[in-house]
Amino acid sequence: MALQSKLYALLEDPQHSKASFYLNIFIYTLIIISILNLMLSTVVEYQTQYGKILETIRNIIMPIFIVEYFLRFYASGHLQQYRGFKGKLRYFFSFYALVDLLSIIPYILINIGFNSSFIRSLRLLRIFRLFRAKKYAIFIKLMKNILFNIKEEMVVLAFFTVVILALLSFSIFEIEHEAQPEVFTDIFQTLWWAVATLTTVGYGDMYPITPLGKLITGTISIIGIAFIAIPGGMFASEFISQLSEKKDNEISKDTELCPNCKSKNFFTLETPSLELDEEIHNLNSVAICKDCKQIKAFP
Repeated sequence: MALQSKLYALLEDPQHSKASFYLNIFIYTLIIISILNLMLSTVVEYQTQYGKILETIRNIIMPIFIVEYFLRFYASGHLQQYRGFKGKLRYFFSFYALVDLLSIIPYILINIGFNSSFIRSLRLLRIFRLFRAKKYAIFIKLMKNILFNIKEEMVVLAFFTVVILALLSFSIFEIEHEAQPEVFTDIFQTLWWAVATLTTVGYGDMYPITPLGKLITGTISIIGIAFIAIPGGMFASEFISQLSEKKDNEISKDTELCPNCKSKNFFTLETPSLELDEEIHNLNSVAICKDCKQIKAFP
């Protein structure tokens, strides 16, 4: 258990020690190098001239990622929710564990003879490993809260969007099909035009030539400007609200009275970890009284 705790702190908590900090820097550096290596390997010129070098770099980095995955899998047993068979299964299907697994599976499959465009495309999932950073995790949590708070409005908006797209597709198909049978061939093809028009993208690959079709297109393009701005406005409003709430919570923590000396003279430590009974407990913040050194934890 002690080994799991130390390994967990080393891999998951960069603030635990210098060794943990530098190990995480090393891992993130390898991730960046791996992503750059993947990007360079798509350039035919570089692949022709430096293919062996790119392959050597990949064969050095990927085994390290594989070892790291199994070490994280073992160290996860440090946390109560990941102990036992059910706990390991829960960790196996957790977001970051799946990202880690899917980022190494293509390398393994390609090396044992399975090589397809789909398998190669899974290598792009290495990018998501960058979100393991604590600050990015806080940002992801903030995004989840925002989407949860506006989910009902987004569902209603999505419903009306589908209705509008369907009406547009059927209307323009009936109007333009006779004039341009080779362009507006069917409803599904016309649906692509409706999406491009409503979002005001307008690729120009499909456009109406009849007077009524042009009138509808112009009207929908103007409406689309306001319509597409709605979710952006809702998201921005909720984002500002969440940031304001987070700041207010931090201020309220700072201004609470010390339970020991009743002082307001606190300072906070963000995203700390406490080690109690050989277990590491991650907290949102810890407030420490400057006068009597009393510690108040916020889980």
